[in-house]
Amino acid sequence: MIIARKLAEESAEMENRTEDHSEESDTNENPDINLENEAETQDAKVVDEDESKAKRPKEALNDSDGDCDQSCPICMDLWTSSGNHRLCCLRCGHLFGYSCIVRWLQCTCTSANRRCPQCNRKAAVKDIRMLYARKLTSIDTSELDRLKEQIENVTSEKNRMEMELSRHVIRQKLFEQQISGMRERICELETQQSQITIYPHQNISKHMVKKFHLDRSIEICKDGGCRVLDYNPWFGFLVVSQKATNTLFSGYGIKKIDTEKFQPRQFIFLHTQAIRDIMFNTAKQSMLLSVGFDKCAKLMDINNHIVMHSYQTEFPLWSCCWSGDNSNIFFVGAQNGTITEFDIRQTHGPIETLENPGDRSPVVSLAAVPSSPNSGISRGGFVACRLNTCYAYERKDSKYIPKQIFLEGPFVSVCYDEKNNHALISSRPNARQPHARHIVCTIEKGNDESTICNVVHTFHAGNSQQLLSRPCYIHMESDTLVAAHQESTSSISLWSVSTGKQVNSLPVSDPVVDLCTVDVDNNLFLATLSSKKVRIYSHG
Repeated sequence: MIIARKLAEESAEMENRTEDHSEESDTNENPDINLENEAETQDAKVVDEDESKAKRPKEALNDSDGDCDQSCPICMDLWTSSGNHRLCCLRCGHLFGYSCIVRWLQCTCTSANRRCPQCNRKAAVKDIRMLYARKLTSIDTSELDRLKEQIENVTSEKNRMEMELSRHVIRQKLFEQQISGMRERICELETQQSQITIYPHQNISKHMVKKFHLDRSIEICKDGGCRVLDYNPWFGFLVVSQKATNTLFSGYGIKKIDTEKFQPRQFIFLHTQAIRDIMFNTAKQSMLLSVGFDKCAKLMDINNHIVMHSYQTEFPLWSCCWSGDNSNIFFVGAQNGTITEFDIRQTHGPIETLENPGDRSPVVSLAAVPSSPNSGISRGGFVACRLNTCYAYERKDSKYIPKQIFLEGPFVSVCYDEKNNHALISSRPNARQPHARHIVCTIEKGNDESTICNVVHTFHAGNSQQLLSRPCYIHMESDTLVAAHQESTSSISLWSVSTGKQVNSLPVSDPVVDLCTVDVDNNLFLATLSSKKVRIYSHG
């Protein structure tokens, strides 16, 4: 029994060994079964890794996923947390520096082909979004940007100060030249004074003893409307602008006044709106130039009462003058600040239009300056007064170059005295100057942009001047007088240019808008014009 039991156990053990060997052989004979087993093993590993990854903290995942490249793919420079190169992205998700991607979309790409420079997907400036990455190492340039902005501000302020300094240096040089000219003038006057002291009786003129007094008054227009007058010494008559009295033909024209007996003569219709200035041609003695608010400049033969030609402009005209060197050239000043040059031999239009970009106010007065080596406008030209600025225009080749005269406005009128090479520039009161001023000055040579105004006398004419009243020169044998209306005293004041003192005062009942001298057979008269009347003052 014992032997039989042992044999049974040994046979069972042999069978088990046979089954294990058969299973191993089957496995070796089928490689697909081995691959399947290995795949199942790998899947099990992946599942284990996912489970372990899921069990990791979220911060660990964010740290690994949030890392990104720290340089812009366009310029290869580091992103910043502020300023122009701060981190941003497009709709496709690619990252760039803000200034680089804006420049790429706006300058490099065309309007129809704006795309991302990395993935070529369509993009626009409006798609740019600012990003705030947790693990991005950016350069803090806020302090640098602030310093750059401060440097730009300081640089612009420095440039402005340098320009202002250069402008003041130029003005300082002009004033120094003016001071030297005034010192020379003082020396000349002191010399003249010493000569007058030594020879007092030789410099006394009978004309200095005589004064002007009212001779007669001539009514021109009951309704008013008179504005300017001029004297023609060759044919012996005054011309006065006035409003037309004929109700059928509304407009403005001129009235002739015979200076032999000071009798009014014909009325000649010229403009549809108010006449602002008139002037005779010194070479073509019967030709009268007139300008008005109807935007026309007209040439008229005063003897035949015929309008020779009309020149149409774009703006109302305020002033006119003939050229001092060419009797065929004349200038007109417009309401918008432009000055237009015309030639009477060319009737189709103007030759040139001169503009002053800095001042668009009306050109209230023009005065011709003939060529003279002693003048600051040696080649000839004219002086133009706008309401706010005064310029001397000097002829250079065929052009006129503007040079500013540094005097204070608002300006009223300008006239030029060829005998003494003096300019008479009149100004209204302003915030710094409480009086109306009539400045007698010489125009000296300056630089390319300005001239030197050497003031000889400044005559104060009251603290008010509402009207644009024009003064005039009165030439006498041994002296030159300046006559001007004073609104504050309702009078006409006369000053001596040689002494700088007032020599006469004529009371007036209504404001005077224009004055001129009349010389008839060596008899000197002063003609004054109000809105309705002409008054004649005789000297004697």
